[in-house]
This record gives sequence, C-alpha cells and structure tokens, in this order.
Amino acid sequence: MLETGGAAAAATLAFGGLLATEWVWLVSRADPSPQTAAATWAAGTLFVVVGLCAYAYANANENVAPGGGETAESAAEPARAYDSLGVPTAVTLARGFLVAGVAGVAGVALHGPLSPSWAWAAAVGYGVAAALDALDGALARRLDRVSRLGARLDTAVDAFGLLVAPLAGVLLGELAWWYLSVGAARYVFLLGLRLRQRAGRPTFDLPPRASRRVLAGVQMAVVPLALAPGVFDPLMPLVTGVAAAALLVGFARDWGYVSGRLGSEADGDGSVAE
Repeated sequence: MLETGGAAAAATLAFGGLLATEWVWLVSRADPSPQTAAATWAAGTLFVVVGLCAYAYANANENVAPGGGETAESAAEPARAYDSLGVPTAVTLARGFLVAGVAGVAGVALHGPLSPSWAWAAAVGYGVAAALDALDGALARRLDRVSRLGARLDTAVDAFGLLVAPLAGVLLGELAWWYLSVGAARYVFLLGLRLRQRAGRPTFDLPPRASRRVLAGVQMAVVPLALAPGVFDPLMPLVTGVAAAALLVGFARDWGYVSGRLGSEADGDGSVAE
C-alpha cells in the first residue's frame, strides 16, 4: 500500500512539474500562469491521492475475502486474508487517482475561466475512471480476488467521483450548480442515517434493488459527456435534469425504507453500506 501511494504521489508531482513548462498546450492556453496552474493542480490532486491511500491503509484489515462469520457454520472460520492488494483493487485505486486528477482540475478552475482543454481533460479523466468501474469487479470475480477492502474502495471512489466531477463541471461552466445535489445526496443520506442512529431511532435494512447501481451508472455516463465542451450541449440540461431527478427520487425512496416509512423488509437496526 505504501509503495502504491508513493508511486502515485511521485507521478502526481512529476506530471505537475510537466504542466509547469510553458510549452505544454493544456496550461499555456489557460488564464492562470503555467506555474500557478501546475502548482494548484498538483496540490489538489496530491491531497486526494494521500487521502485515498490513507483510507485504504486505515481499512487494510479488510483486505480479506467476503464471508466468514455470515452464517453459524462460517462464524468460527476466519475470513481468507490476502497478502497484497491484488490487480482488481489496484485498478480501483487507479480509478481513484484519475478522480484525484479531476479534483485538481476543479482546483485550477477556482482561479477563473479556463480554456476548453481543461474541461476535456476532466471529461476524459473521469470518463476513463467511470469505464474502469466495470473492470475491477469483473477482474475480482475472475481472479477470485473479491475482498471487503476492494468493495469499500469501489464505493468510496464512485461516491467521491460523483461529488468532485460535477463540482469541476460547475466551476468550468459545463454543468448547472444544481447538479451538485447528485454528488451530495449519498453523503446527506449517510449523515441523516448517523443522526437517526445517534438519536436512538430505529433504522432498517434496504431491500436489494438493482436500480441503485443502474442509477449511479447513468450519472457516471452522463457526467463525462456533460464535461466535454460542445458535445450534446443543447441536450445536456434535459439529460442531466432527468438523470439527477431519477437518482434523487431513488435516495428519497431509500430513506423511506431505512426510516421505516415505506415498510422495510427488515425488523430493525439494519446496516447500510458506506
């Protein structure tokens, strides 16, 4: 884990140094000076890279196969531990590092209007991260390297990506401010759940629904298109509006389940994946 984090940090600083050179067209056409843009991008990206690696390190004890304790028979059997991250989790971390780069672009956009090249960089970076979302899980199953850590990182990267990519889109002028509700929805949901639990009020399990993954996948497909300047721009207000509304309605429905208002299939104190 430390080696992976160190390599990612070194790559971030190296690429930031490359951006500082006047001849790099991505920066030289932007309003901030190359040095200012490069330093801002590297700082923002490195901050997220370090945070992601710290999160993975803090949860390293979950680098085990799922199961082990879920049934009476398996309760006495320790979960199978892995001695390395494995390819699937490395792909998930790579997705997180791409999202970190998008966060860096958002930081540069705070300096003011940028050239369309930055929006394209964010669109491609997040688009690749979203596309790889289908790869890490498939690799984990094919290589028999499914792990709790991988699942936790996958959820964290998905959620953070849907927070920071729309933020970059808003700052770059490619997305309306209200689309930020898509990225904030999950965090508001979890905060509400924590507050409910701390108040001693009952919470309930969410019934399984494939639509949750579908709705998240729709956002991950829409956001790169919305970030790309000039691509379906006339349709984007309608597309983003429908996609955001569907996701928010889904979260409202799920809140009804965890709060018991919709009649959860569980009888109390269920868990919600974080």
